[in-house]
Amino acid sequence: MSSRMADARELIRGSARRPLLAVGVLVLLTVPILAPGQSSLATEALIFALFAISVDIVLGYAGLLTLAPAAFFGLGAYSVAKVVVDYGQSFWLGFPVAIVLAIALAVVIGYIPIKQRIGNVYFVLFTLAFGAIVTDFTTVTTSLTGGSNGLGFFSPPEVLGIDLGDGLPYYYFTLLIVAVFGLGIYRLISSDYGDVLNATRQNELRMRYLGYDTNRELMIAWIVSAAVSALAGAVYVGMVGIASPSLVSFGLTGDVIIWIIVGGTGTLLGPFLAAIALVFTQELLQTIWQGGYRLLLGLLFVVFVFVFPDGLIGLIRGDE
Repeated sequence: MSSRMADARELIRGSARRPLLAVGVLVLLTVPILAPGQSSLATEALIFALFAISVDIVLGYAGLLTLAPAAFFGLGAYSVAKVVVDYGQSFWLGFPVAIVLAIALAVVIGYIPIKQRIGNVYFVLFTLAFGAIVTDFTTVTTSLTGGSNGLGFFSPPEVLGIDLGDGLPYYYFTLLIVAVFGLGIYRLISSDYGDVLNATRQNELRMRYLGYDTNRELMIAWIVSAAVSALAGAVYVGMVGIASPSLVSFGLTGDVIIWIIVGGTGTLLGPFLAAIALVFTQELLQTIWQGGYRLLLGLLFVVFVFVFPDGLIGLIRGDE
């Protein structure tokens, strides 16, 4: 009886996904038109949603706590700003530069704690050190990064006669990027590789005995996460026109980790929705209570860690 009920619940969930997905797509396509004054905020929310699901690959699926998400996000932003402002090159050239640099640094940082498997604690420490180095580097090296003033200002170019510097076109450009890479991440996680990654998180020793190269699987997740985080940062700097130290701060790292916990680690959709909701909530609270957002994040962290560990998605699914 219980198995039949479980199958019935799964059938209902599956049949409800398509109309919900259609509604979600419709909302994303029309929100900047229905609320034209909020197109920049909607763009920011989409970018941070992509950032959240990129970090969820490592945190939720690989089971590795990283303290360097903002470092890679900021790396993407500074790469584009450097290419455009200091070298006078195309805005578009900054994107592959950001991704390649992120991949290279991810390989260097992840090699010892992941490839050599010296322990997850050391992975946390390595990412903490990397995040601290990047934060200090962007603040101290004024000649390279602009120091506390940041590196900018610039705006995206025209594409087919469309000025991407305008809020509405850049929103749809961002939506396209998020759709392509978000779908790519979903397909990756839904593949056999995703199953292996999940199994590795649950019992790495057993997966090794079964002949899987768990170090390689974890390394792939780490590299993909870093690359997409850098891409999100590159898209973000195109919107704001300046790369600043706040983009590599531990505050942003804390934000994205809480978004993932609130949404539901290892779900992709949960962090995606939580990031969007909390970005809009932050904007709302700034007009009411300046310090309210940080207090809210702290409360949400405690509630969802100790009371609802499966996050919003777990609540929606009715997980016990």
